[in-house]
Amino acid sequence: MASSEEDAYSALKSFSTLTSKTINDAGCLVTASMDFNKYAEKLAIFRDAWLSRDYSVDFYQQRRKQIFVYVVVKRFAELVTEALYSDKTLSSTCAFSITVTYDDKFGASQKLTAVTWKFDDSTNKKMVWEKFDARNFADVAIDYKVSPDAVSWLSDEPSMSDEKNGTTEPTCQLDMLNANAAFIRATTYCKKDYMDTPAGVYALSMSRPCAQSMTEAQIKDAFMKTADQIDNLAKAKGRVAVCKWMDGLEREVKRQIN
Repeated sequence: MASSEEDAYSALKSFSTLTSKTINDAGCLVTASMDFNKYAEKLAIFRDAWLSRDYSVDFYQQRRKQIFVYVVVKRFAELVTEALYSDKTLSSTCAFSITVTYDDKFGASQKLTAVTWKFDDSTNKKMVWEKFDARNFADVAIDYKVSPDAVSWLSDEPSMSDEKNGTTEPTCQLDMLNANAAFIRATTYCKKDYMDTPAGVYALSMSRPCAQSMTEAQIKDAFMKTADQIDNLAKAKGRVAVCKWMDGLEREVKRQIN
């Protein structure tokens, strides 16, 4: 039997914790933590409830960091915010952050700040929480951002487990690496999940060799340049312009699919 929305939220709460909540005259600050390792054990539940079942669990395992940051963490961010604002009025803007713990390739425990955002009472007054679609949280939260450290952390997906056919090394396609970065960054501004489109899947697949031929610093630099380009477009012309540009990029990538 496929997992339900209730199953997914139950699994989410099993590895997610509110770590601090400070509300006083000086302001409002809320922090939370999530355990990536425990999440990975429950990926099949999230696949059934929140992702397209057209793709296998193995497919999502290959991009589990991206699913974690852009789907699961966002759901918890919405839960934390709703819990704080659903029963009280806060005079000041509240700042939030979620920290992720994970094991690196050496097995050592690491920690990074995954997302930050803000929320205020004027935004809360617009919310109908019982009807709100959590997939849209990044669109309604104030200054919702995925951190550069998180982008760098997930940029190596999938890892070096890819098998090579024949003796020809696959070539790093920088245009697909940049497209993949753009599809990831667009999550901040657009309701459409470009990562889960045929173009998004293709860009991810074609950018995989870059993880083998480029250093982590080079990949992070490429991701941040693309992210900055999209952020600057958003500042200059707004979210609508970003999403129109992304629609054009999606069409361009789709034309390259054989």
